[in-house]
Amino acid sequence: MNDTRSDSALAAAALVGERDAFGVLVDRHASRVRAMARRMLASSEEAEDITQEALLNAYLGLARLRDPARFGSWLCGIAVNLAKMRLRQRRDQPVSDLRQFAVDGGTEAFETLQAVRDAIALLPLHERRAVLMHYLEGLSCEEIAVLIGQPAATVRVRLHRARHRLRERLAPMAPRVQQRRKEADVMVEVQVEDVVVRMLTGGQDEGRRLANERLRVVLLRERDGERVLPIWVGAPEGDALAYQLGGQATPRPLTVDLTIRLLEAAGARIDRVVISSLREKTFYATIVLSHSSERHELDGRPSDAINLALRCDAPIYVDERVMEHAGKGELPELLDRDTDELGYAAETGPAEWRPLSLDVVRSLWEAPR
Repeated sequence: MNDTRSDSALAAAALVGERDAFGVLVDRHASRVRAMARRMLASSEEAEDITQEALLNAYLGLARLRDPARFGSWLCGIAVNLAKMRLRQRRDQPVSDLRQFAVDGGTEAFETLQAVRDAIALLPLHERRAVLMHYLEGLSCEEIAVLIGQPAATVRVRLHRARHRLRERLAPMAPRVQQRRKEADVMVEVQVEDVVVRMLTGGQDEGRRLANERLRVVLLRERDGERVLPIWVGAPEGDALAYQLGGQATPRPLTVDLTIRLLEAAGARIDRVVISSLREKTFYATIVLSHSSERHELDGRPSDAINLALRCDAPIYVDERVMEHAGKGELPELLDRDTDELGYAAETGPAEWRPLSLDVVRSLWEAPR
């Protein structure tokens, strides 16, 4: 029969020598502690070690618990501190000199390695730190987030931006395989430059109201050119992109975040996404997945595909035939042209195109829905 006593009563009973009472507390809270440690350490074995150590510390220090009713939170706090200590130990371990990786490669390999080191040294401090912790120290984004006190989404954005900077600086040294050449002939690599909205100006609505509450515009700029491809997306997807670009987590977990976790759990990864076609003023995307030695291509909405790409740091490509619809020149004029061609109703009163700031997005999320 299950023991229905409260945590307070069980803790009190354990303190006077009732062995089974602490066992009930363990059964009640250990799974929560184990799951939390697993998220922080990304290792089942380490999570189990931390859980057992936390339980031992709780048993030995039970007399110091001021509020027995909060036993579960207290136990989780012990586990969090133990996990942080383990992460710090891992971080503080000396990283082997990068030159060891070039020993067998001769002069050419050493020169390449030196170029990589120089490129990393030019990164902004917060991006350089994320790169070193992730690639040299082997920490996951979640583990880095715990150490620096920032959301994991912020770490992913920093790594994403750092990789783009490194790719640009090291591009002349990158090996070119034949498949990449073929793809480059028909595909254009782009990056998400911004998410913009048309905001009413003047009067009390200055900077507060959107001319169109239901739509956002994602700007894809080609990496090696000047063309910008605007893609109109729904408000939830556009807001999620704005949060990601700003290095912040959304107030509520989104379907795309669950999708990422499911892919990771299944051992699959997103290799790339492609804005593959434009039919009757509607864009279509393809998501390329790899699982073991198999490759899969899935159709999807551009808004979903781009959100996935940013969170996985996967490259984004646009078919050249689609990119031909991008334009050069003043961006507001291009967006106004698209507004007219797509038949979106014109707003009343003066308005102008502006980047979708996090303050505006937060105010929209906080509004009643």
